[in-house]
Amino acid sequence: MSSCRNEARSKRSLAASASSDAGTGFRAIAAEVRERDDGLGELASGSSSSVTPGSGAPAVPGRRAPELPPPRLLGSFDPLLHGWADREPVLGQARNIVPVNGLFRPFALVDGRAVATWSLSAGQVALKPFAPLSESVAAALRADADARS
Repeated sequence: MSSCRNEARSKRSLAASASSDAGTGFRAIAAEVRERDDGLGELASGSSSSVTPGSGAPAVPGRRAPELPPPRLLGSFDPLLHGWADREPVLGQARNIVPVNGLFRPFALVDGRAVATWSLSAGQVALKPFAPLSESVAAALRADADARS
């Protein structure tokens, strides 16, 4: 019985510690956070904090944010989208990438975000962008397609 009490005490202590750490972290950036229209918070633009590109997450102080991969074509079963309760940071409004039962459409990833779906037609990659792509992004995606052929 004392084992159960010790375990419960340890869990409460861990929860209090985590809550305290989260509170400390939030207080450290509170002046740089603004409330969005949906009630959630985000770092205000022009913030002096280093932010990991595309993530909205503060980077580790003193470290450069990691470079994002170049534009790429990802397949139907790419692990990037698997296992997340919310895929919005990658998909944005492109919910059609996950049409039904967790089956994913192949998509193009640029700067950490889905920008198009793609398919193979007669051995050629056919892109369906969600919005116009810059020529440099389109060229990088064509190069990725050629590298896979």
